Amino acid sequence: MSEHDGTEHPAPLKGRGELRDQPPPAGTSPTGLPAERPAECVLCQKPTEYPESHKGITLCPVCEWQEAQRTACSG
Repeated sequence: MSEHDGTEHPAPLKGRGELRDQPPPAGTSPTGLPAERPAECVLCQKPTEYPESHKGITLCPVCEWQEAQRTACSG
């Protein structure tokens, strides 16, 4: 029989899981690259969920929802 007392010990930060266990430095994306600023909404200029490099029209969540309501079928 083993003499295991039932307490769990955290795994050491060594080996393959080391990079996953540490949060990325502040000001960087999860990939480790510098974080990109969010694009501004083309209607109200509030920050969107998209980066500035996103192509096409960028809308904030509120304007996106309102635009969906306007374009929905009202049959």
